Parts: sequence; C-alpha cells; structure tokens
Amino acid sequence: MGGGGFLGLGPAPSAPAAPDYTAAAKATAAGNLTAAQQATAANRVNQITPYGNLDYYESGTDSQGNPMWTAKTSLNADQQALLDQQNAAAKGLGTTINDQLGMVQNTMNKPFESGARDVQYGGNAPQLNQITAQTPDFQQMNAQGPQLQTDLSGSSGMAGWDKAQAILNQRLQPQMQLQNEQLDVKLRNQGLMPGTEAYNRAKSSLGMQQNDLINQSQLTAQGIGQNLFNQDLQAGQFGNTAQTQMNQNQLANQGFNNSASQQAYQNQMGQTQANNAIAQQGFANQNASAAANNAAQQQQYNQAMTNYNMPLNTLSALRTGAQVQNPTFVNSSQQATTQGADLLGAAQMQQNASMGAFNAQQAGQQSMNSGLMGLASAGIMASDVRLKKNIERIGTLPNGLPFYSFEYIDEFKDHPLAGKGQFTGVMAQDVEQVIPDAVITLDNGYKAVNYGML
Repeated sequence: MGGGGFLGLGPAPSAPAAPDYTAAAKATAAGNLTAAQQATAANRVNQITPYGNLDYYESGTDSQGNPMWTAKTSLNADQQALLDQQNAAAKGLGTTINDQLGMVQNTMNKPFESGARDVQYGGNAPQLNQITAQTPDFQQMNAQGPQLQTDLSGSSGMAGWDKAQAILNQRLQPQMQLQNEQLDVKLRNQGLMPGTEAYNRAKSSLGMQQNDLINQSQLTAQGIGQNLFNQDLQAGQFGNTAQTQMNQNQLANQGFNNSASQQAYQNQMGQTQANNAIAQQGFANQNASAAANNAAQQQQYNQAMTNYNMPLNTLSALRTGAQVQNPTFVNSSQQATTQGADLLGAAQMQQNASMGAFNAQQAGQQSMNSGLMGLASAGIMASDVRLKKNIERIGTLPNGLPFYSFEYIDEFKDHPLAGKGQFTGVMAQDVEQVIPDAVITLDNGYKAVNYGML
C-alpha cells in the first residue's frame, strides 16, 4: 500500500455523509401534526337521533394553518316547528305577560278588602246566679287524730342494726387480724416476699374471704335489727288501734250533724242551677244566630280572595306551555392520537447502517491488502490487461505465451502486486487460455498470475 490514499486495487471507500437531522425532525413533527389532525377528523362523528342531528364541518383554518371545526345541532322538522311555535308564542306571551303584570302590580298595590264585617257573636255571656247560701260550716272533731306509737326504745331500726353489727365486729376483728398474721408467717416461710405476684395473690384471696365474712356479719346484724324493729312495731300498732277506735266514735257523732247541713246546701244549689240553665239556653240561641251571620261573612271573604288572586293565577298559567324535546347525543368512541412516522429515528438508523457498511468496507479492504501482501511474497503478480498501459509485445515464451513490456496504471502503481516503472510479463487473459489454473481472480474482480506455475 502506498501513501496516495488508495487501498487495494481501487480508491479507498469514503465515509457516508451525515443526514440532515433538522429536516428529519421537522418532517417528524409534520407527521405528528398530520396524525393529530387525522385523529381529530376521525373523532368528529356525525350523529342522527329521532329529535335532531349533530353535524361537524370544517369552517376554516387558524393562524397556524390548522383546520378549524364547527359542530352544528339541528332539530328534525317536527321539533323545529314546535320550537318556532314556542318562540312565536313566547313573543306574544311576553307582551301579554307584561300587560298582565301591570294588572298584578295594580292589585298588589291596593290593600286587600274582603267586604266582610268582623265576626260578631249573638250577645254577652249570661251572668250566672250566685249561690245565696253559704257553704255549711261542718263541725270539727273535738279530739285530735290518733297519735301512732313510734318510740322503739332505741333498739330497733338502724340503731339496732348498728348495735348488732358492732357486737359481731368485736368477734370478727381479732379473728381476721390473726388470719393476716398467720398468712404473713406462712408466706415468709415459703420465701414469698411482699410485692411478688404470688404474695399479692395470696393476700388478695384472704382479703376476699374476710370481706365475705364482713358482708355475712352485716346481713346477720340486719336480721337482728329487723327482728327488734318488728317487735317494737307490734307494740306501737296495738296502742294505735285503741286510739283509732276512740276517734271513729267521735267522727260518727259529728257526721250526723254535718249530713243535715249538707242537705240544706244541696237544696239551695238545685234552685241556682235551674236559673243558670235558663240563662245558658238564651246564650246558646244568640250564638247560633251569630254563627249563621259569620258563615255568610266567610263566604263573602272567600269570594273577595278569589277575585284578588285571579290576576296572579292568570299570569302563572300564561307562563307555562309545551317544551321542545332537545336531542340527546351519545359519547362516540374517540380515535386515539397516533404518532407520525419517526423520520428522525429512521435517519439515525440509516446513518448507523451506512457507517456500518463503511466500517465493513474498511475492514474488507484491509483484509484484502493483507492477503495481497502474502500473494506478492508467493510470486503472484497482478497481470490483468485492464491494470496496464503502454503495453508492447516484445517476444514469446517457450510455452507459447506472448511476452510484453508495460507500466501499471496510476491507480495501481502503489499496489503490492504491482509497482512503479517499466515491467515485462504476461497478460492474465492470455494465460487463462493456456494454463487456467495459474490465473487467480482477486476480490476486486481483477486477475493475477502465479508465475511459479509458468
């Protein structure tokens, strides 16, 4: 290999030119925009319903040249006719309502007058006669009521209970104290000290037993106190029975006298009630007449209220009417927005492939050069007529092959199987006709001759 920048039998492969990444990026962005516009157009699904339609159409382009869309909702013929009628009626009703509103305002500005008089009653309530006789003065009992015996000599009730409890406690306390001391000695002998779980559990168990003894003693004391109370109560009841009998005898005598006074009082009450009944009947008759008058007044009031509310009811009736049925559209499936062709990535991949091919050519050229070096050392020369110039036949070899003088072409002068200057030799195409095994075809397609076989 020489220093002329050539490899092998031809010019060295050149590196591929770098792609225009900016143009590829712009082309990719344009592709994405086109895909978005196509998805937008695909999502504009026209809809047709029994009440109307929803149609999409392009209405122009924006400042960036992108298409602009308009959605138009239209009613069917019946609904459109109903809407036109409703709009026309609304215009007419507007004028009528405004006129009626003036009447309503005029009515509301005036105070309500029913024309009915206030409700009147037939007359004043009757003055009931007062009882002329005084309530009879019943005779008082000369003797006081029975005095119950309640002194139980301090040995019954809570006092008796407390006394019995104190006696029982005098017997229980030494016993409980002894139990505590014995348990302490027992626990210490077992190696259980205060504060341990076993010690506390044993003390707690004894405490519950002693608490049961105390509760039992309280129940026993309660029974003793109750017995004492019952004995005292029986003695008091006996004395009370005697006192009650004496009082009943006194009441029997006084009750006879009081019965006579009560009879006279009842006679006077009967006369007074008869007089009051006559007065009450007259009052009832007056109320019946007043009720009839009031019913007529109420009817007149209701009629006036109806006349007063009529403008308001008329206005409310005029404001109602049939409504147009608007079409209901479904949510159509949305076309997903897809990305355009990745031209930038494709350019990068193409560049990578071109660089790979270039690197392969470089490696192949270097391999071929290395192989040619070995061929040259074995006496093999490039003898292809296409690689030579200034060719002139100067003789014939014993085997009959023509023999020439020549120079290698400029592109091949630095090749290891050739060289610079004047050379003599055979042509590979001539040798191929006589001794084909002596001719070698190189990787680049040119032919060489093994002079050792000649």
